[in-house]
Amino acid sequence: MKYYIIIITLIVTILGGSSCKEWLKVDSEDRIMEDALFQSEAGFFTALNGVYVHLLNTNLYGKTLTAGTFDILAQYYDTSKPLNAHTYRSLANFELQAKKDAVADTWKEAYYLIANINTVLEHCENDRSVLSNINYQLIKGECLALRAMLHFEMFRIFGPIYTHEPGKICIPYSDNTEKNVKPLLSATEVVERILADLNQAENLLQDVDPVITKGPQSSAEGNNRLRYRNLRLNFFAVQALTARVYLYTGNTTEANKYAEKVISGATRFFPFATREQVNGQAATGMVNREAEDRIFSSEILFGAYNTQRSTDIYDKLFSNKLEIKNLLTMTENGVKALYDDEGDLRNCHFQALRDIEANDGRFFVKYGFVSDGDTGYSSIIPILRISEMYLIAAECKKSLARVNDLRSARKTTQLPLDSSLDGGIEDEYIREFIGEGQLFWYYKRKGITEIPRLYNRSAGDMKIELSSYQFDLPDKELAERK
Repeated sequence: MKYYIIIITLIVTILGGSSCKEWLKVDSEDRIMEDALFQSEAGFFTALNGVYVHLLNTNLYGKTLTAGTFDILAQYYDTSKPLNAHTYRSLANFELQAKKDAVADTWKEAYYLIANINTVLEHCENDRSVLSNINYQLIKGECLALRAMLHFEMFRIFGPIYTHEPGKICIPYSDNTEKNVKPLLSATEVVERILADLNQAENLLQDVDPVITKGPQSSAEGNNRLRYRNLRLNFFAVQALTARVYLYTGNTTEANKYAEKVISGATRFFPFATREQVNGQAATGMVNREAEDRIFSSEILFGAYNTQRSTDIYDKLFSNKLEIKNLLTMTENGVKALYDDEGDLRNCHFQALRDIEANDGRFFVKYGFVSDGDTGYSSIIPILRISEMYLIAAECKKSLARVNDLRSARKTTQLPLDSSLDGGIEDEYIREFIGEGQLFWYYKRKGITEIPRLYNRSAGDMKIELSSYQFDLPDKELAERK
């Protein structure tokens, strides 16, 4: 893996649009531009904002890592029609080339963005005098967490099932701006570096992140750089990501510790969504399907902000106006099987609509257009949410209590104490994270070789080999290593 050092020449505001120029490869003239950018605190924040904007790339959280590739592999969607002609049929069937094609550009964009992050981190040290102590800790903390998060995504895709092959060589960890091919590391080494970055990020943010005492701060008051912390990889989001990493690697003690830290520290600022918020009443004063908060925005610890979310995701993947071959949808049987209680708030994720062939069906509308009354939830793509912490704690404690806490928040019935814990947790992963790309990683972590066809439960399970969970490195990357 070899990338030129690159600089970000993006001028963005955290809410509402962005003005973008090209990201430049660094030669001598570009180095002058880069050095000029980091001669002011405003320049540092411009560079950091640029990183967050690029998370919206369709090969990252704009589609692939959230609503696209890995939910398709998790068998949420029916790709059987038209017969053998659906755009995502090969991917849903785990065909090798389709898998490689689906993530090749994700690798490229992730390491491209990591290179930007490393440039900002380098200047945090080289131009330390430009930054106040608070902004130094804030910017460096967020950058380290972002670097860890992107490496973790690459590790989940291109790495082995950790508990099965912790010593397997898989991906590089890029932690500097040198223009050399970084060595491939073992899974254990990659995880150690991810956790080291997250630990340092947590320590840097713990004394300066306003989210700890003031929450996400979505009001119009205050310094814009310190507001909307739910759209930044903030202190609580770092702890949540740490819990996710620990659970993925089988360390249930640490995973539970971090999950409970988030639950105890963040719940008052990131409460579970209410029925009034979900049904649109909170935004408009009345129950209003066109104003539903379908992403349960109050509980999102970290999300990406995309004012074109509906156009970029819903219109291209889930809209009832799409040709059948391009549409991701479930059968009526599949939707009904998702929820064991009609009162479940998550039922809002599907609506009865008519497709272009005049057939009635249930369509996934989580990312469809809604009018949010300037509260912002119509543009957020969830990346980390507090409900995941309840499921992590439940799994680590081997107790249904936290599962039932989540089910209570979703306005659905409690599971009896003699219910299957694993089954209860899996069912909530299925319901909770559709459109967010997390279920597939649950399956991979557990080494599940019979994946339920969620789009139609009567179709039986899809049988796969454990090796199918690990993706091959992109051809261009392999060519660089010859």
